[in-house]
This record gives sequence, C-alpha cells and structure tokens, in this order.
Amino acid sequence: MNNQQDLPLKKDIAARFVPKVVALMVYLGTLCFVFTLFMIHSTKLWEGQLSTQLTLEIPTTHGHPSADLQSRVLHLLNRTPGIQSATAVPQKEIASLLHSLLGEKVDETLLSLPIIIDISLNNNEIVDIPSLETHLKNISSDIQLTDHRSWQAHVSDVIHMSVLIALVVTALVLFVALATTTFATRTSLLIHRQVIEVLSLIGATPSYIAKQFQMNALKQGLFSSTIGSLFAFLTFMGVGVLLEKIGLPFSIDSTFFSQALCVFVLAPFLTALLMMLSARFAVLITLRS
Repeated sequence: MNNQQDLPLKKDIAARFVPKVVALMVYLGTLCFVFTLFMIHSTKLWEGQLSTQLTLEIPTTHGHPSADLQSRVLHLLNRTPGIQSATAVPQKEIASLLHSLLGEKVDETLLSLPIIIDISLNNNEIVDIPSLETHLKNISSDIQLTDHRSWQAHVSDVIHMSVLIALVVTALVLFVALATTTFATRTSLLIHRQVIEVLSLIGATPSYIAKQFQMNALKQGLFSSTIGSLFAFLTFMGVGVLLEKIGLPFSIDSTFFSQALCVFVLAPFLTALLMMLSARFAVLITLRS
C-alpha cells in the first residue's frame, strides 16, 4: 500500500482549516516569546546598571557651608558599615538633569543646586538605615536620605510577573495549535472512516494509518508555521525600525538578536514535531479504543 495515496487527507475540510489556525498561532506565539526574551534581557541589563541603592540630598539654601557639610557627610558615610561607596554627583550633571526635565538651560550661578550623593551598598552587609538617618540629622536637619531599594524591588516584581504572564500566554498559544491538530485529526478520522475500515480489513495496522496522519500533520506544520514565523520576524523588525524612527529607544544587541533569530528559526520545526506527535497519538488512541 502506498501511504501517500491510501487516505486523501489533503482534500478534506481539516486540511484547509488547520494551516490557517497554526500559522496564526505560531505568529502570535513567536512574537510573545520574543517579547519575553526582550523583557528578560532588558531586566538583566537594568538590574546590572543599578549601582545606586541610596541617594542623599544636602540642600544649600540656608547659608550652610556646602563644602564642610559634604565633607562631614562623606566622612560619616565612608565609615558606616555596609556602605561600599559614596560619591558626590557633579553640579554639571545636576544642571544637565534639570535641563532635560525643564527643557531650558540652567544657570548654575543663579540657582543654589543641592548636593547629591549616590550611595552604593555592600550586599554582604546590612546597613542600619534608621541609625544612619539619625547621624545625618545630627549633622544637618535638612539632609534627606532616599532609599531606592523598595521601588526597585516593586519594579522587578512587575517585570518578572510580566515575563511569567508572557510565558503562560505563549504556552496557551502552543496548546491551542496542538488542540486544533488533535480535533482536526479526529475529524479526518470520521470523514475517512469507511476508507480506514477497508484498510483495516486488508491488513493495515493502527500504526500504519497513524503514520499517514502524522506525516500529513508534519508537512502542514512545517508549511504553516514557517509562514507564521516569517511574518512574526518581519513584524519584529518592522517594530524595531518604527520605534527608531519615532525616537523611542529600542536597543537590540547581538545576544538578544541571535536569541530572537533562533526562536524564529526553530519555532516551525518544534511546532511541526509537536503537531506530528499530537496527530499520531490522537489516531492511535481513537483506533485502539
């Protein structure tokens, strides 16, 4: 028996329905998974650049000698257990920050800009923040200490939750594609029931019949998922170009791009393999029940 001609699987309704659904699911799934990779990659970069956990502000509007205050504060910070480094931000950087916020150039001579000190902590030691604030208030009651670790932790939690949701959505999209293959296979079994009964009478085993369905599912999966992955890649590149044109930062380094490219290349093969297994198990379970 020729396994290419025994069952006309390419002409039934399921053959026209499955490729469209699978192509759409692969398109959505690959984009969602690449978005997950982008979130993970961006989170690692962001967390790696978070070198400042505390910020200290010393106002200079009350006539206090700023150099003396800065010297005393830095001396206190450098001998405080758990503080790795304390660095005063140059006044030019503060003026530049105000310029970016206000949209106008700031004249440092006309404004009494505060002293900003960035503080990095040693992760191996614990800093007694209340005690540190008490000592700082003894130097000057106007000193303000801001702890960034709380909101940084909240942002990290939100990002990690977004990554988890994106992974769940990707898994659901893949599940829909496999469920569609399973239902379509069972529909084809009903459509070709009489032909399958004849094949069984002349000696065709369930494995032989399942092989025809699985090869058909493999071909459908490769074709439709390749189209979906290709359009997903074009969408990915188009979004990157569009964001660059409108002035929004969209950094794609070589590591992330190579990972995204692997997703677009491997997605059709993985989807086709899973569709083939899904079709085979659906046929074997149905015929042996």
